[in-house]
Amino acid sequence: MADMERKPHGWMGYATCLPDPRWDDNDFVQNMGHALAGLVPMRLSELSGKGEAELQALAQEAAKTITEKGDVFQYQADQRKRGWKPSGVLSALATAYAVLALNQPDEGVTFFAFHACFWEHEGCPKNLDR
Repeated sequence: MADMERKPHGWMGYATCLPDPRWDDNDFVQNMGHALAGLVPMRLSELSGKGEAELQALAQEAAKTITEKGDVFQYQADQRKRGWKPSGVLSALATAYAVLALNQPDEGVTFFAFHACFWEHEGCPKNLDR
C-alpha cells in the first residue's frame, strides 16, 4: 500500500495467534501467544503517536530486558524457590512486537505463531478471516 492509502486497523492495531503445527503442542508458545494477543494491542495504542527516536530507544530497552532476563522468564517456576521476582520480559516482548509492527507498515510482524500489525496490509490474517 502506498503511504497515502495506508490506514490503521484502529487505535489498537491488530494482533492474533496463528495456527502453526510446529507450535501446536508447545504450551509455553501457545500461552505466550494468547498473552501477547491481549497486551500488544494496548501497547500499540500507547506507542502509535511516538517518534522514531523514542521507538528506537524503547526497542533497545526491550531487547536488553529480553536478552538479559529471558531465561528467568521462561523458567519462572524454578525461580520461585530462589526468591522469584517479575522479570519484565512479558512487557518487553509486548513492546518489541508493538515497535516492530509500527515500523513494518507493509507487513506487520509475525514470529512464533503470532502476528501483530498496526496498519492494514496485503496478506494480513485479519483480512483472511473474512
